[in-house]
Amino acid sequence: MTKPNYKQISTYRTQLMGLAILWVMLYHSTVDFSSIPVLGTLQAYGYGGVDIFLLVSGLGLYYAYRKNTSTTLFYQRRLQRILPTYLPVVLLFCLLYWAMGEMSLLDVLLNLTTLSFWLGLDSRFDWYVPALLVLYLLTPLFMHFFKVRNKGVTVTVASLVGVLLSVVLSGTPLSYLLIFTIRIPIFFVGVLVGYLIDKHEVISRRNGIVYLGMLLTGAVLLAASQKYMSGYMWSYGLWWYPFILITLPLCLLTAGMLHWVAERKWSRFPFLSFCGAHSLEIYLIHERMLKITADLRHSLDLQVNDLVLNGISILLTLGLASLLKKAVTVFTARVKSGTAPAASAS
Repeated sequence: MTKPNYKQISTYRTQLMGLAILWVMLYHSTVDFSSIPVLGTLQAYGYGGVDIFLLVSGLGLYYAYRKNTSTTLFYQRRLQRILPTYLPVVLLFCLLYWAMGEMSLLDVLLNLTTLSFWLGLDSRFDWYVPALLVLYLLTPLFMHFFKVRNKGVTVTVASLVGVLLSVVLSGTPLSYLLIFTIRIPIFFVGVLVGYLIDKHEVISRRNGIVYLGMLLTGAVLLAASQKYMSGYMWSYGLWWYPFILITLPLCLLTAGMLHWVAERKWSRFPFLSFCGAHSLEIYLIHERMLKITADLRHSLDLQVNDLVLNGISILLTLGLASLLKKAVTVFTARVKSGTAPAASAS
C-alpha cells in the first residue's frame, strides 16, 4: 500500500472537488438532518467544502503559473475558465429575479460585475467567484515572492496577512468580507502543496503527527466555538478559522482513502468524477434550483415535502450542469477556432 503523500491530492483532485461540492450541497439542503448522527454534523459544517475548493485551486494555480509566467496570459486563461460559465448563469438568474420583482436592474449589473459582494448587498448572487477572481489577481504578486524567497516563510506571511486583515474587519460593518479573508491562508497553502508535489516531498511520520494534531485541534476549536461562542460566529468569523487547520489534513486523509479504494479496484469513482468536473456549474445552479422549486411549490400549492423537493432540485441541477458545461465547451471551442485564423494571419 502506498504511503500517504501530497501527490494523492493532485491525483484525486477531481474526486476531492466532487466530494466538496456534495458537501456544500448538503449544507445548502433545506432538509434538516440534525437529528441524524454524523450526517447532521456533516450538514452543519458543509461550508468546509469551499475550503477544499480553495486549496485545490491554489494547487492548480501553482502548475498553471509554472507553465507560463506571463501575467497577461495567466489572467487571460483564468478568466476564460470562469467567466464563460459564470456570467451567463448570473445574467439568466438575475434577470429572472428582476422579472419577479426581487431584484433591480442595478442589482443585475452589480452582480455581473461581482461588485454586489464587495459592496455587501443583500442581492448578491454569490461570494465565491468574486473572491476567487481576487485571489487570481493576487497570485502573480504572491508567486513573485514565492519563487525567490523561502517558500514556507512566503506562505506564512501571506497567511498572516489574511488572518490579520480578518481580525481588523471583525465586528465592523465590513465583517461580511470575513467569509473571504479568512480563507486566504488556505488558498496559498494549496500553492505550497503544488510545490511540494513538484519536489516529490514525502510525508514523514513527524509531519503525519503534526497534520493529525492540526485536524483534531481544528475540530475541537470548531465544536467549542459553536457551543460556547455561538453569538460571535458570524461577526467574528469563528465558523471559518478552524478550517485553516483542518483543510490540508482533511484533503490528505480523504485522498489517501480514495487511493486505498482505487488500489483495490473497488471503484473508479464515476459519480464523484462527474460532480468534480461540473463543480462550478453545480455550485452556481443548485441553490437557485432549491429556491425556484420551493417558490413553485408555494405558488402552485403543491403537496411536496422537503425531501422530495430537494431530490428534484438535485436531479435538475445535475442535468442543467451537464448541459451548461457542454454548451460552454462548444461555444469556447468555436470562439477559439474563429480567432485562430486571424491570429495566424497577423
